[in-house]
Amino acid sequence: MAALYVDGPAPTNPTISSAVVYAAFVIFGLGSWITINSIFVQSSFLVYHLPESWSLTTWIVVAFQLANCCAMLLLRPLVRGPAPPWALLSLVLLLLGFGASLALAVGVYRSTAWVFGVDHSVGLLGMTFLAGFASCGSSLVFYPLASAFPRRYTTALAIGEGLSGSAAGVLGMLQNSGALPRSFTTAFAFSATLCVTAMLGLLFLDCRARRLLKLSADRDEPTSPTSPLSQIHRVIGSESHDAGESQRPHIEPGYAGFVALFVGAALNFGLLPSLNPMACSHYADSQTVLLWSNAVIYGFDPISRLMTACTSFRHLNVLTTLFSLAALLVVLVAKWPKAFTSFDSSWVVPLANVIFAACFGYARTMAFLMLKDSANATRLYWIAGMVLQAGSLCGSVASLLLVQVFKVF
Repeated sequence: MAALYVDGPAPTNPTISSAVVYAAFVIFGLGSWITINSIFVQSSFLVYHLPESWSLTTWIVVAFQLANCCAMLLLRPLVRGPAPPWALLSLVLLLLGFGASLALAVGVYRSTAWVFGVDHSVGLLGMTFLAGFASCGSSLVFYPLASAFPRRYTTALAIGEGLSGSAAGVLGMLQNSGALPRSFTTAFAFSATLCVTAMLGLLFLDCRARRLLKLSADRDEPTSPTSPLSQIHRVIGSESHDAGESQRPHIEPGYAGFVALFVGAALNFGLLPSLNPMACSHYADSQTVLLWSNAVIYGFDPISRLMTACTSFRHLNVLTTLFSLAALLVVLVAKWPKAFTSFDSSWVVPLANVIFAACFGYARTMAFLMLKDSANATRLYWIAGMVLQAGSLCGSVASLLLVQVFKVF
């Protein structure tokens, strides 16, 4: 197996070298959504402490989507050049996530204020905006950075991204079981620590790239005056032999991947965060059911992403149908709870979320891997990130209209 080398062009164990880089990408991916995932998981407890009560998640989604719009508008001008500073932008986003986590850890979430005659959690919602900008921006920046590396590192980044939710979910489950105290300071300090860890992973990858470029220059190999990470795949030609990548023909991807990303993001970041609490609130043990619903999403997501490393199921339309039906089940429970609460059905919403997380996590990662086979993978990765954010925005608008405006639920 080819490797990214640090100390010279011929280390004695390239497999270990490759594994280190793979691990660095997983660690880097941990910082992508950890802060916003922590906010969503902790909302299971915050609903009892903040004035929005059970509608808190809907307002979190609103703040998150405002950040989404800002990320799409502000980051677009920064990546139009011939060599976008993907590494620098990634570092800035991780710093934003760290700042939001740290502020929440010291108690900013307690700050409330009257807005248009209603008491709102301005501290939590403000930090959700900051964390949302960092997380949404990570989808637009992290994957184009990874596209400069061999395809297996795209999977590594996706696994780390999924594990960021798992880490937040496991912590929430431990708090719910009493194994850990229900301390918001502990939860958000943990997410801040993972942001710092992700920064270290990114800096390791950047240093690795710079060393490779220096080795290439010492051997008088041609390079272009662009950022190290954007040129890394070109410099180490040996990496192109990863899993036969050099023999992999360039193909133009269809629309199935973009459709899966758009629909899945609309459900994952829009409808489900708003409707899951409402669907769970009808059960006697509503907090436990809601916590399990959040936890299984974050638990099964990285598992499904990891499966893309050893399987290649490319029928994304099938997966889109499956996770859409799972989301529909949550909608039905939220709309007609009596049809489901008349018997012991507290497992319905968590099971629907398991199916959704498994199918969407796999489809999301496979969509990026399919784009990697294109001749212009970096540009398509950016477009795919924009499709994700656009779907997230549309889903949140639909959620706001259905829940807050038309009172359908």
